[in-house]
Amino acid sequence: MAKRTPEQYEALILNHMRSLGCTREEAIDLIDCDDEIDHGNTELFALTAEQKKLVRQVTKADRDPEKRKNVKRERKVDEDKKILIEMLEKALTGCENVSVKNEAEISFIFNENTYTVKLTKHRAKKA
Repeated sequence: MAKRTPEQYEALILNHMRSLGCTREEAIDLIDCDDEIDHGNTELFALTAEQKKLVRQVTKADRDPEKRKNVKRERKVDEDKKILIEMLEKALTGCENVSVKNEAEISFIFNENTYTVKLTKHRAKKA
C-alpha cells in the first residue's frame, strides 16, 4: 500500500467521522487498525482463553428442534417412465412375481432367478 499524504490522511479521518459518526480519536484508531490488518497483523483479533470458552458455549447452544421442521417434498411422477415400465410389465407376462416400484424399477423372477430392471432418465446435455 502506498503511503498517504497528510492531506489524504486528514480526508480519510474526516470521511470516517462523517460516515461512521465517530470521534476523531476513534477514526484514527480505526485507520491504524486497518493499516495493521493490511500489513498482515491479525493479533488485533486474538481472543483470550475466557473469550474462546464463551464463543464455544454460544456456538454449542441448544437448538429448538421444533423450529426446524423437515418438509418432505412431494415426488413428481415421470409419466414417460411410468408408460415405459407398464410396457415392460406387459412384456414380462410369462414371468413370476412381477412387481413395480416407484414407476422406475421392476422386479421379476425368470427361470428361478430374480432380476431387477431400473429405468434411468438421463438429463439433457448442456450446450
